[in-house]
Amino acid sequence: MDETSAGGAAFGLSISLAFIGGYADAASFLLANTFTGHLTGNCILAAVSVAGKEWSLAVDRLLAVTVFLAGILCSLTLSRFIPVRLRRYSLAITMSIEVLLILSACLFLANRANHEPFIVCMCLALGIQNDALRKTNGISVHSTYVTGMVTTLTQKGFQHFFSTWSPQPDSAKHSAGAAIQVLAPMWISFLFGALAGALMVASFHSIGLLGIVLLLIVLIYAEMKTAC
Repeated sequence: MDETSAGGAAFGLSISLAFIGGYADAASFLLANTFTGHLTGNCILAAVSVAGKEWSLAVDRLLAVTVFLAGILCSLTLSRFIPVRLRRYSLAITMSIEVLLILSACLFLANRANHEPFIVCMCLALGIQNDALRKTNGISVHSTYVTGMVTTLTQKGFQHFFSTWSPQPDSAKHSAGAAIQVLAPMWISFLFGALAGALMVASFHSIGLLGIVLLLIVLIYAEMKTAC
């Protein structure tokens, strides 16, 4: 939704959303045996479930893939039709929707409902989040999975490391350095988020998801202050 944001605020938001992405993915896997922010992982797990004739689990994982993509489409639709006067609050609105979806997911598990409503809410939330902040300081980012980030980070790291011995222009060297400064902290934040999510859910079950809600509320407040 928001392709560009100013300096430090965008960087801090990216780090925080990456933490949330890791937290939510680890928590969801422990609670429903399904990733809610990782298409590749769910596709592989769905294939494994089919091979093992675990049909219900395969359906859950394919549902996760479908709903995650639907979340991206919802975010794109919202960014397309949101009134002009509200566009500066688009990230805050997106994160508010995410809060409502995650709270709904907690309620579904607390009421011992099937995993499907939980998966739908979590995948919608993370799909919307993944589209919400596409660039930080001109660098393309994803806050709910690390494969693309690590691939780009490795490429830029290789480029930056060998720039000393190659006749690359200064602009290319600066671009590689800027990408490393954004992507490396996001990757680390995602990993810490996954660890935090696993520990919280292992200790408090579905209540552990409220850690995401609290962080999102802080981010919404900060984003509203920045947008005003």
